[in-house]
Amino acid sequence: MRRKLIFLLTALMLIQAVLIPLTASAHEVYVLDSQQIADAISTPSPNPFSAIPTEGKLFLIWALITTVAFLLVLTASISPLFERVCDPFLLRLKKYAPLAGRLTFGISLFASGYFGSLFGPELPLSAIASPSVVHVLGIIFMIAGISICLGFLTRIITLLGICLFVYAASIYHWYMFTYLSYLGEMILFFILGGGTWSLDRAIPALVSVENIFRHAGTFLAKHSFLIMRILFGITIVFSSIYSKFIHSNLALQTIEQYHLTQYFHFSPMFLVMGACIIEILIGICIAVGFEIRFMTLVFTVFLTMSLIFFGEVVWPHLILFGVNITLFLHGYDEYTLEKVLFEKTRRGEPVL
Repeated sequence: MRRKLIFLLTALMLIQAVLIPLTASAHEVYVLDSQQIADAISTPSPNPFSAIPTEGKLFLIWALITTVAFLLVLTASISPLFERVCDPFLLRLKKYAPLAGRLTFGISLFASGYFGSLFGPELPLSAIASPSVVHVLGIIFMIAGISICLGFLTRIITLLGICLFVYAASIYHWYMFTYLSYLGEMILFFILGGGTWSLDRAIPALVSVENIFRHAGTFLAKHSFLIMRILFGITIVFSSIYSKFIHSNLALQTIEQYHLTQYFHFSPMFLVMGACIIEILIGICIAVGFEIRFMTLVFTVFLTMSLIFFGEVVWPHLILFGVNITLFLHGYDEYTLEKVLFEKTRRGEPVL
């Protein structure tokens, strides 16, 4: 019986797969070459929402499908039956969320150093340092990544990472909103430290330092996942607005280059608009804590499809997969909107 319920729950998670045609655009800066990106940004971009007057009926149909999908997932998420079945298992997963986040963050940091880039391939280390220094920085990044994976000197490394992010923001300005997921992870582990499964907790000389931070940061620890969740949501929303609204030519170029209209029978402008709306909804829901697990699952499916279909470079997406996994494992807390709206006297939390 339990297996059948879990299977049904999984099926409900996939209901929004009908929305895949609306999220056909990839992470444009990874699938277009530098010249295409420069051309798309330098030319005026059309407003993707101009597709509504010409395709209003189609827009209303998909809006209805999206609303029904959200309501079905919400109904399943707060169902007492599903909560009784799934909560015992989901609550046990919470303790693994920091470990999953730390490992994926460390691997992402190592990959950045290995490929000589600052968080993403469009931000090469050569743009902020001389060639001789770039090699050294790459090695430092890789060592830092390994240390994060092992949970060694976690707070020191993440503090230096936060300083590096601030420096990068002084160069790339508001574009660094694209990589707030990194900042969210760094803040999370500066607050929480290495955690239970780390060398920071195993080496006596570091245990006393960990204890000082743990007692001093009790208040911050309660808000650590809230901070990461908000920053991750902002990343998703900003990336969507940047590439599908402000510079919609990026998305239109991707659709044309990969002939997406042959697979999804919508106009290019409608595809861009749909992708923009859905990604903004996902980002907002994650930021405020509404249908968290469902949104991370949907976003993970989209990322996987994008990597397979467009043949994108994998390593820049590792941090996105990592944050999705971390948020799925951690689930809900007292600062999530859905738990506040549907809080019950008994112990438990929404499933999806």
